[in-house]
Amino acid sequence: MIFQSHLLSMTVYAFFVSVVLSLIRREDPKSRLKYGLSLFLIMVVGALAFGWFMYLFAR
Repeated sequence: MIFQSHLLSMTVYAFFVSVVLSLIRREDPKSRLKYGLSLFLIMVVGALAFGWFMYLFAR
C-alpha cells in the first residue's frame, strides 16, 4: 500500500474517480466542478458512515 492511512487512500481514490467521472459525464466546466465535488463528498461521507456503521457491530 502506498499510504499508511486507509482514510488517506480512500480520499485520494475518491478524488481521482470523481475527477474522471466529471470529465466524462459533463460538458461545461461549471457543471463538471459541481458534479465532481458532489460526487467526491458523497463517496467520502458515505464511506465514513459505512465504516462507522461496521464499527458498531465489530466490537
